[in-house]
Amino acid sequence: MAGCHQNLQLNPATRSEAIARLRSIKGHVEGIIRMMEVDSVYCVDVIKQIRAVDGAMVKVGDIILRSHLHDHVVTAGSRGDAGEIIDELMEILKYR
Repeated sequence: MAGCHQNLQLNPATRSEAIARLRSIKGHVEGIIRMMEVDSVYCVDVIKQIRAVDGAMVKVGDIILRSHLHDHVVTAGSRGDAGEIIDELMEILKYR
């Protein structure tokens, strides 16, 4: 469905916040890789770090979803694309 709503864009403030969080997550993942390269790494320590990254990714998704709901879903009726927006939301909710 990418490109269906070319006139609907991610809020710039949300984009900036998401990018900053994703860069932080990237650093965290790189740290996990470094942990894994150490022979004496303890499984539980790695799992804790992976869970932290999982949580951070969920938070980024939530920030973007909130922006989408606020900026696009509430205005779908007036734009006339409510059916398409609902279908998109149903599709992404399968992965939550």
